[in-house]
Amino acid sequence: MIQDSGLKTKKIQNVLILGSGVMGSQIAAHCVNAGLKVKLLDLKSDDPKRPNKTVKENIKKLTKMNPAPLGDPEWAERITPGNFEDNLEWIADADWVCEVIVEQMDIKKEMMAKIEKVRKPGTIVSSNTSGLPISQISEDMSDEFKIHFLGTHFFNPPRYMKLLEIIPTESTDEAVTEYMTRFCEKILGKGVVLCKDKPNFIANRIGVFSMASMMPWFFEGKFRAEEIDFLTGTLTGYSKAAAFRTADIAGLDVINHVAENLYPAIPDDESREIFKLPAKFKEMVEKGAHGNKKGHGFYKKVKGEKGNEYHVVDPISLEYEPQKETKFDPAAKAKKEFKTSGERLKYLVNQDDDAGKFLWEIHCDLLLYSANRIPEITDSVEAIDRAMQWGFNWELGPFQRWDAIGVEESVKRMEKEGREVPDSVKQMLKSGRKSFYKDDGTVYNLATGKAEPLSPPAEGAITVAALKRDGKEVWSNKSAGLYDMDDGIALFEFRTKNQTLGFELVKSVDKAAEIVKEQFDAMVIGHDNENFSYGANLGEAGQALQNGDFEMINEAVENFQRLAVGLRYQPFPVIGAVSGRCFGGGVEFMMHCDKVVAHHELYCGLVELGVGLIPAGGGTKELLLRTMEKVKEEEDADPLPYLKDAFKTIGMAKVSDGAPKAKKLGYLRDTDMIVMHRDLLLATAKQQARAMADAGYRPPAEPKIKLLGQTGKSVLDVTVYIIAEAKWASPYDKVLAGKVADILTGGDLSEPQEVPESYILKLEREAILECFQDERTHKRMEYMLKTGKPLRN
Repeated sequence: MIQDSGLKTKKIQNVLILGSGVMGSQIAAHCVNAGLKVKLLDLKSDDPKRPNKTVKENIKKLTKMNPAPLGDPEWAERITPGNFEDNLEWIADADWVCEVIVEQMDIKKEMMAKIEKVRKPGTIVSSNTSGLPISQISEDMSDEFKIHFLGTHFFNPPRYMKLLEIIPTESTDEAVTEYMTRFCEKILGKGVVLCKDKPNFIANRIGVFSMASMMPWFFEGKFRAEEIDFLTGTLTGYSKAAAFRTADIAGLDVINHVAENLYPAIPDDESREIFKLPAKFKEMVEKGAHGNKKGHGFYKKVKGEKGNEYHVVDPISLEYEPQKETKFDPAAKAKKEFKTSGERLKYLVNQDDDAGKFLWEIHCDLLLYSANRIPEITDSVEAIDRAMQWGFNWELGPFQRWDAIGVEESVKRMEKEGREVPDSVKQMLKSGRKSFYKDDGTVYNLATGKAEPLSPPAEGAITVAALKRDGKEVWSNKSAGLYDMDDGIALFEFRTKNQTLGFELVKSVDKAAEIVKEQFDAMVIGHDNENFSYGANLGEAGQALQNGDFEMINEAVENFQRLAVGLRYQPFPVIGAVSGRCFGGGVEFMMHCDKVVAHHELYCGLVELGVGLIPAGGGTKELLLRTMEKVKEEEDADPLPYLKDAFKTIGMAKVSDGAPKAKKLGYLRDTDMIVMHRDLLLATAKQQARAMADAGYRPPAEPKIKLLGQTGKSVLDVTVYIIAEAKWASPYDKVLAGKVADILTGGDLSEPQEVPESYILKLEREAILECFQDERTHKRMEYMLKTGKPLRN
């Protein structure tokens, strides 16, 4: 809340976006995702009958874009269209006005003057610009306007890119900056980095510099584009898209524009010449090779004999040719011998081969450049690292890279090679500190020369890493851990690879539950990893099958079902904190929690049929239970359409593309919460757990569920036939779908009747054990383990 320096108490609910282009319309969509009321304005159309034609067409585009900007395409109707001529008075009712018009200073200034004429005192105004001076945009406005004005630089696409750079001016009230930081974190789910009002702020300044420093290696013919991308991808802690694929995503024209604008704006930058991009790169841009949006940049999608493939540009002819296999022996060794990207990076920069020299040179450029930008663009090492992690999807930021390589030894090597290392870095080493980050939770501040506590990724965030550092671990083994979150709440963490649910992890739930009964009031299930769970550990199940140990399979099925369903019947509330990918058994764990706190970007589904199994951890039962509860809510509702929907969800292995869709599919309930910020997931789950415990939680009684018997079975049989005839299902898909239909309708039941939950759980167990004894299931599991893809046999 702002109640400071004459400002009115503030709570943003009504948002007005000025500019409906690619960024403006997607910012509007993301605000709708966050539950805000949104109006979107643009130029008035020449069509007198359709004055808002431009905005309406851009809103319509939102429903067809991939990845989808909206949590639900139907939410496009929640954006109110308008135009600059007829509807600027709407500014008077806005809590936040976000300007996203063309990147030209005179036009932005003209818009600010129009805003000020209508705007009420206290209304926050921001400009979404990737590089124009924020203070200059508002310099002609009143003092009252200036204290409520700042820059908000969203990254594209706004729904998915975590970074939001907030750029206050010298006139911006600190209370406004603080409020917008918290609002953008909690409500919009952004990772906020505060930037100084310097050219291109932090992420683009460092990111474009990094790309620019690599370009000569390509255009001078030292490395092919795919070789550079191999070396600057996940191998060494960059993003999956690596360097040149990232450039294609961002747009080569945009990179060129940023570099051309930067060069004259940074006369004192010691490395400004790097922003003079190679002539051949500029020629590519002039010829329309702008990247993905134009279909070609460094890479071009072409149709080959085996389907679509990507060809790569030749640096001399600028023609496209097939990619070649990348071969760097030290890189192959690094991939095999080292688990972390930091370890691989340290090994590779010390290799005396072409790849090692390339990685060393570009890292010298990057590390020294980043250190020299402090305190110019920020006072914080942490801010630069987070900007690159959140804005460019790097796994390791520049200073995390420096720590991985080794600061002391690398500085000696740099100085030996004649490079100028910033005094601030040498001073850190002289003080006895050998790394920017330490395990004690501190980071070295190059601007002040002091170590400072790491700040949380969002205010109030709880992380497993911090709990570990603070000695909050209560119990653990290789597969799981239990932590004290304080206030009587425990946290159960998955530690397995891809958070798969193996034999040991499942047994660990029992152990954790016993501890929670004795020492805590409630339990949260969650962790720091991006993805909640990929489901059951197929490798363990496959090994048991190979050994012919069906007794172990039988025991594992019973244990998994008992523990997953049993989460609901614990004498304490269990809260699931879920995000990212959540498949199969992970969904079954989630669905049996008393409440789920889900990140907006939750991609979940009961996908067992793809590996020749059926959801037997209570997943089939639970979806049926929720379906029949919906039927009860709807007076005189015909249950068959609801049953068919549930059947298709399982039979077609439907996966939600976000938490709103997970609610539609029944994986989440209406009472489950959706949060926008991934790093606030555990903290919110803890709050919910405490509230449920304080309300006097008691576990529910076993429910009775209505089964439709042969009436329902015949309807589902027809559905299976239609799906198979349409070639949406393979022969074995049809068999598996039939098993699901049996469970959903009651197997041999001749007529509709209510049965206890345990009856359906028994049908699940029997069906999945039949699957495990079928060779077609074995083949599906083997194929998935080898290729990571489903076999449609």
